[in-house]
Amino acid sequence: MNLLVLQHLPIEGPALIGEILEEAGHQLTTIELWHTQPGDHIPDDCDGLIIMGGPQSASDTHLETIAACLHLVRQAIERQMPMLGICLGAQLMARAAGASIMPSPVRELGWYPVYPVDSDHDPLFGHLDRRGLYVFQWHGETFSMPETATWLLGHPDVKHQAFRLGRGQYGLQFHIEVDADTIAAWIDAGDSERRHLGEQGLRRLHEDSTRHLEAARNFCRNMITAWIAEADHCRQTINAANPL
Repeated sequence: MNLLVLQHLPIEGPALIGEILEEAGHQLTTIELWHTQPGDHIPDDCDGLIIMGGPQSASDTHLETIAACLHLVRQAIERQMPMLGICLGAQLMARAAGASIMPSPVRELGWYPVYPVDSDHDPLFGHLDRRGLYVFQWHGETFSMPETATWLLGHPDVKHQAFRLGRGQYGLQFHIEVDADTIAAWIDAGDSERRHLGEQGLRRLHEDSTRHLEAARNFCRNMITAWIAEADHCRQTINAANPL
């Protein structure tokens, strides 16, 4: 598959997600949005869209880049194209599907558990233990659940953690792609986040990374492998409906 990556910051790339996809033989084309605007249309040879995180808000439609990303996400929804949104990417998907963006009731910075909601038969999250999974969070906003979405994962404090729109179209509020170096870079760049956490919070974050990172990365490998299968099925369905 040819997959288009919308990347908002140099330090917020697809990381492990990209590694898994490339190991499986898929091609990633990245638009570096901090100095390049995306086009008006998804390229004809594109088989799927990956939207990464960033410091912007999905409500910042006065920003040309955010408005352009929303335009492309709406195109992908209409085409029933496979799509994966991470953090801001999930918020852009939710906004494009008619949901609202608002401040998160808890500023989630660090490791938090997410729990299954309506995911029993979902190909990506159907096997998640009912006790939940600790994932890395780095956000201050959240979203309402789009009317057309299936709510997959939640948390008592920040309800909407993952959803599915169409087949192969997933939004994740959390970061499943990170490694220890990524987390360190975000802490180093995040003045506001460091102040919010304080020394005790940063110490706990590092301890939690030692405790939870390996399991989260293992889950990411299984999740992306399942997403590849879903995306390939979507591609075949789209190609069958639009023969050359």
